[in-house]
Amino acid sequence: MKKIIIKIAVLLAALILQFTLVQQLRIFGFSANLCVLAIIGISFFSSPGEAAVYGGLTGILMDGAAARGFGVGALLCMYLAVGVKLLASERINNSPALMAGYVWLFTLLYYLAYGLLSLAVPRGDIGVGRWLLTALVTAVINSVLSLPLLWVADHLKRGGAKT
Repeated sequence: MKKIIIKIAVLLAALILQFTLVQQLRIFGFSANLCVLAIIGISFFSSPGEAAVYGGLTGILMDGAAARGFGVGALLCMYLAVGVKLLASERINNSPALMAGYVWLFTLLYYLAYGLLSLAVPRGDIGVGRWLLTALVTAVINSVLSLPLLWVADHLKRGGAKT
């Protein structure tokens, strides 16, 4: 039960920070997506079913906070979480560098899928070039942001194993 509460707290903190502070912190007009980063991280430590629930609920909350139609974000986040869990391996979990690459890959896939869905349901809010650039830059920002977190997690894991 304690682990579930911690996972929910991490996802809610990421959601609150994403739609308050992170939106104000931009790098050349781009910002990180802490919600996607949190979903990827939580999914590594959950079962596929749990990952789907955490991803879907976070997606619904993201849709609501962004004031857009419910469903697209929920489905994307749910599929992202399940994909991360199904493709995760112990080898990746034990290497912060591989995990950062994994964060880059799944953030990129999230944005590419979102852009493709946006093209299918035209709203005229973003062009294809901008969408691809956003996918690439946000993936890099998320993977760079994940490095210190992954280093701390790896250090704590190794330190915890020694004692």
